[in-house]
Amino acid sequence: MSNVVEFRAKCPHVETLSDCREALEPHVMKIVAEAVGWGFPPAEAAMVVADIADDYILMLSRELQH
Repeated sequence: MSNVVEFRAKCPHVETLSDCREALEPHVMKIVAEAVGWGFPPAEAAMVVADIADDYILMLSRELQH
């Protein structure tokens, strides 16, 4: 898990994270709502979105190590 911590520390413009969240949150909620519409439980849909995001962060942290 140290890779994620190292990556987070290297994120430029930490002050813009709240702006980014504000911009992305409606889109993520739409993805979750679509998944629920397809029959997936809301918590499961949200966990999958979080898992995908986590995988992406880990991939980025590995790229930074090279």
